[in-house]
Amino acid sequence: MSLLLLVQQQNNWLTFDRGNVGRSDTRPRLQRAGMVVADFEGAVSSVISLEGSPAHAVALIEKRLRSDGLIDGESKILIHKTRTVGAGYQTLFTAVPLETWQQTYAWAEAQPDHCLLVPATSLLFNALKPGQAVVLQSGRQLSVLAMLKHDVIYRSSLAYSDDPEDLAMTAGALAEQFADDLARGEDNLEPLDVKWCPVLVRRPQEGQPWLDDTLREIFSARSGLQVATVPVRRVLDGNGNEYRTGAAWIESTASAAIAVNPTASRAAYVAEWALPLASAASLVFALVLGALGARWTLSAREAGNRAEQLDAQIAEIETRVDALRNDQAVPDRFPAVLDFVERARTLQQGVDPVSGMTQIREAAANEVRILRVRVEQPIAPGTPVRADANLPDIREPTLRVDGVVDPGRGMPGMQIAGFVERLRRAGFDPVPLDPQGGTGSSRSAGGFFSYLLKRVPPAQGPASGATP
Repeated sequence: MSLLLLVQQQNNWLTFDRGNVGRSDTRPRLQRAGMVVADFEGAVSSVISLEGSPAHAVALIEKRLRSDGLIDGESKILIHKTRTVGAGYQTLFTAVPLETWQQTYAWAEAQPDHCLLVPATSLLFNALKPGQAVVLQSGRQLSVLAMLKHDVIYRSSLAYSDDPEDLAMTAGALAEQFADDLARGEDNLEPLDVKWCPVLVRRPQEGQPWLDDTLREIFSARSGLQVATVPVRRVLDGNGNEYRTGAAWIESTASAAIAVNPTASRAAYVAEWALPLASAASLVFALVLGALGARWTLSAREAGNRAEQLDAQIAEIETRVDALRNDQAVPDRFPAVLDFVERARTLQQGVDPVSGMTQIREAAANEVRILRVRVEQPIAPGTPVRADANLPDIREPTLRVDGVVDPGRGMPGMQIAGFVERLRRAGFDPVPLDPQGGTGSSRSAGGFFSYLLKRVPPAQGPASGATP
């Protein structure tokens, strides 16, 4: 499923669609499913250490932010990660102004297709393992998040303008603050793997370095850390201007698990994402069924060959019987041979299950589902029959069919009638049976039915001495 990637960058909205990028000052309306990485203009992200139960983290964070003067109105507190530290806990959070949160959340849920809303801080944390850090360069804002063995460090700085000098000064100051945080921590001796992710950087003039390379080198020099760039690609805007972006890395890191949408919205997105995989599994299943069908066809052909061999044996036995009829003396084993011949003749002239199944399948016409087809053997004279056997008097092997009405196909209420009519046209005389095993109608409350399929004898022509 091809997704749009949107990044909220201060007051701008960047839309990445394969090799193109669009910029908008207002929230755009998406034409297909999208993933939105939002910094929530005016939001505050940080790491805070608290004591007590993590269940009270939201109230304690809001109280601490109010006392520090970082927020003055109602806020939505998003908890990204909570780690137990000694008798307390450490929490990575983002406090979003309530009005901004409501507007952004309502916009995402109002889109005609899936629109996952991922906080930028959650994105950075989801990309890290212990011993790693990432710096996100998004417009005028630089944010760094590090996951250490015993600590989480987060810093963010906003430059005064988009001027390269202001950005360079901001990158240097952020690097020094980050280096001080590492020096005060318990894991300062552990090597740190640092990545740099530029959201969108315009191509410089001929002979000039890329701005993200310059800022990365400044950050590396001031912090004393080796910093590598995530995989980047070139994109073009509507005016043909060229940019460099780490959008592919952002898209690979974001997921439905860290989105702040309702559970139902995330589940629907995952289900649609998995649809191609389900289609591939269905194709494999269809191939398996095809192979089984071919195997069954070969088995049916082998059964036909065995039937022909049996017919040849029956013909040979009949020839021998005809020869024996001329003899006055009957051999002692003749009765046994005669019984075998009679049984073979009965099998030859009796019901044919293979052709019968074909005719039943054609009569079903996809309006009813056939559950079972079997051959009912005739009841020998004098054999006691249970009262609930529900079988009429039959003199020869007869097909019995059990099925159920498919309510989604055919004319409602007429599926069985049509099935019976087609059976009659195929040469059967359907005798209704109770599918539950008792007496009564051939249909049960659940739409199940059973019929005994007697063969209609062929019409006899007029006798030779009759008058036409």
